[in-house]
Amino acid sequence: MRIHHKTHILGKISVDTFLKKYWQKKPILIRNAIKNFKSPINEKDLFEIIQNEGVISRLIAYKKGMWQVKHGPFKKSDLFKKLHMPWTVLVQNVNHHLPFAESFLNLFKFIPYARLDDLMVSFATKKGSVGPHFDSYDVFLFQALGEREWKISAQKEFSLDKKSAIKIISNFECKNSWVLKPGDMLYLPPNVGHWGISQSDNCLTYSVGFRAPSVFDIQSKFLDFIQDNLITNKNDLYKDPNLSKQKNPAEITSNMIKKIRQTANQLRWNTSLLNTFTGQFLTEPIESAIFHPPKTMKLEIFKKNLLIKSLKLNPKTRMLFIKTNFYINGECIKSDKKYALYLKQLASNRKISLNSNLNKADLSALGVILLPLYLSGFADFIQ
Repeated sequence: MRIHHKTHILGKISVDTFLKKYWQKKPILIRNAIKNFKSPINEKDLFEIIQNEGVISRLIAYKKGMWQVKHGPFKKSDLFKKLHMPWTVLVQNVNHHLPFAESFLNLFKFIPYARLDDLMVSFATKKGSVGPHFDSYDVFLFQALGEREWKISAQKEFSLDKKSAIKIISNFECKNSWVLKPGDMLYLPPNVGHWGISQSDNCLTYSVGFRAPSVFDIQSKFLDFIQDNLITNKNDLYKDPNLSKQKNPAEITSNMIKKIRQTANQLRWNTSLLNTFTGQFLTEPIESAIFHPPKTMKLEIFKKNLLIKSLKLNPKTRMLFIKTNFYINGECIKSDKKYALYLKQLASNRKISLNSNLNKADLSALGVILLPLYLSGFADFIQ
């Protein structure tokens, strides 16, 4: 099944209404988010992916009164069908591996790329589940195949099962429940307790997750960044020309504390430095992302390819911009502001096709900017 670029995933609700009334506020069930949906992804696709190193996958089952989890990669010999209990396999970052998954994720471009994370796909046998739990980020749960019942809670506080191998809510109280069929979708804001239970032996659910870095993560990484980019004179030393004899030599006096405080308060960073940190931080690829550089290509050959082929970002690539400053996979892209329009197109559409009438000077300049992205494996040509 092909996804048309104009497909509206929110049913009868407009993007403005969704963002104003529901985003990070309350759940909403959307029936027929995509009418007559037929999933191009099936269990065989998932089972093939989870045999690979670097793919994040989990197998979850409820056995002998305990939730149990195994982490991939898995082998064909694991023979999931022979498990004599309900089970679920979850595969993260499927958009890194299957073209349809990447195009499906593009339906959620009404949320900024800086927040959009990945498409996780789960397959479950009848009664398969990962138990009652909550996520600390937003999630869209799209039913792709089979049926799944979703129960949600209105609780503000949860108790977790300390004996479980995964985070399971032990005091889950159901407020609402729905059975989702192919094409239906449920949106949940952060920290809403939910419990999905497969109602069929071919239950396939797409989970669109969002990035929500912790305040600690932002602050600690900013401190690391600012340490390497301090705007200060590194040769200045602590001074106390008016030092007087103190009664206890081991005491740290209030004067010294004041001087240390004044020194700490002198830490400065400007808007440009903060923007650079933000761009690099928000485009850092996931740890498992591996980029394979292609065979080297000379600039002249690269420029010819630019005129006859589209350059497309690697599915694992994160590219964002702040005004006319561009960041890709944690790195800054240096370019003349004149070519910002082209780079914005590449970042927003995740691909770029150049006009064959482009003059030689502009083509050469863009070639110099884009060639390093190609040689790093961050982007590749498509016909």
